[in-house]
Amino acid sequence: MKKICKEILIIMTALSLSGCGLLIPGKGDRQQPTSEPVVSETQSQDPVDDAAPADDSVSQEKLTDDQALEAIRDYCISGNPDLEKMVNEGEYPTYWEVVSSDDKEIVVLYRSYTAALTRYYIDRESGETYVTEQVPGIIDEEQRTDETLNVYDLMANGGK
Repeated sequence: MKKICKEILIIMTALSLSGCGLLIPGKGDRQQPTSEPVVSETQSQDPVDDAAPADDSVSQEKLTDDQALEAIRDYCISGNPDLEKMVNEGEYPTYWEVVSSDDKEIVVLYRSYTAALTRYYIDRESGETYVTEQVPGIIDEEQRTDETLNVYDLMANGGK
């Protein structure tokens, strides 16, 4: 019985890691999404600050919740192009949502088709992001992974 549980754990972990592209070789060479990015239905534009320079540079302003959500969604889909089709078909409950947000940090939750819960902790100013994982029933505690990224880099590379 222990052997079966271990095999299930290994399979679930592999599926959840591949859901955001963690097991794809050459991950350092970020691939662009193969289709139009999925846009949040609740996405809205923040009012433009007239005092801010008219520069299109992403790093000039603080990251909005909608920008973070879209960047993480695009990041996951670019790592697993089949994911967009799964989401659109609705066969598996898969979603992204902002679960926490304050002046310094945004936390985006990705619920994978494998039921794994991946949280992206994003620094609102720098864009630096670290990742945690939780697989209910297998890994009940949220555990930090070695994965890090920068949301501003994703946006600059067409992930917006």
